[in-house]
Amino acid sequence: MGTFVVSLDTEFSWGCFDTGDVDRYKQAYRNTRSAITSLCDLFDQYEVPATWALVMHLLEDCSGHEEMISPEIDRVDDWFDASPCSSGIEKELWYAPDVLTELRSREVDHEIGLHGYSHMILGEPGCTREAAEAEIQKAVAVAEEAGISPQTFIFPRNKIGHIDILAEHGIQSYRGKDDRWYEYRIPGPLRRPLRFGDEFFCRTPPVVTPQKKSGLVEVPGSQIFRPVNDKWQYTPARTQVKRAKKGLDRAAKTGKIFHLWFHPFNVATELERHLQLFEEVLKYAAQLRSEGKIQVQTMADLAERA
Repeated sequence: MGTFVVSLDTEFSWGCFDTGDVDRYKQAYRNTRSAITSLCDLFDQYEVPATWALVMHLLEDCSGHEEMISPEIDRVDDWFDASPCSSGIEKELWYAPDVLTELRSREVDHEIGLHGYSHMILGEPGCTREAAEAEIQKAVAVAEEAGISPQTFIFPRNKIGHIDILAEHGIQSYRGKDDRWYEYRIPGPLRRPLRFGDEFFCRTPPVVTPQKKSGLVEVPGSQIFRPVNDKWQYTPARTQVKRAKKGLDRAAKTGKIFHLWFHPFNVATELERHLQLFEEVLKYAAQLRSEGKIQVQTMADLAERA
């Protein structure tokens, strides 16, 4: 029997405040709450629990970061000077404790994981051990104060680093890079045309097997459920649905894991259209489950199995 896993990088404006793209995606961030509610409706309808990895600063309306350590990243002078606590940017794009309430109110038992405290890019060379330690420690502390016992960590921008610190703080699993050769061997900018090629030619996504690394369970990604904007509109229509169904079929045949992931704000760019597409995937997964071909689990479930 194969396994279907969905993980969601839930970050609002924290996802790109260091790149200067907040204004570019502002409307999508404003629609993200509606996207999360609608996604939860679908997860309830098809009885699919998901792993929601939250930036923990979404739960904390703080006045500063005196206890934090900035990474040494060239594009920002100080990581925390660029954050809304210092710059006074629109609050609803950065502070969303209501999202946790929403997830907890649902019929299915979703997993709440971590996407860092401030979305610090732990895998970048300039992210020192001291900065990573402060980031992870703060994320875990905020989570525990909210009654969360985090088991899973999703690395911001899928840049993996400082795994040993996660283990020290009780994290059990993390999402690895998508299991495509180019994600590991090709520099970042050169990966984009290869990802585009996967969509254009509707290639079957990989299915994966958890691996133990540095005391944690790594669950590689299979496919990002791509949006319909940001140049993805130049790929054939509905490839994200067709590829996901191929991935589910492959998981059912091999007994491995199909790991689908995305950001809620991507869905929020064209909400109704994205929801219709994603519902097709959930409906197909539910069909395969009813036939006894797949099961649906969270990343914490997989870590426990491993």
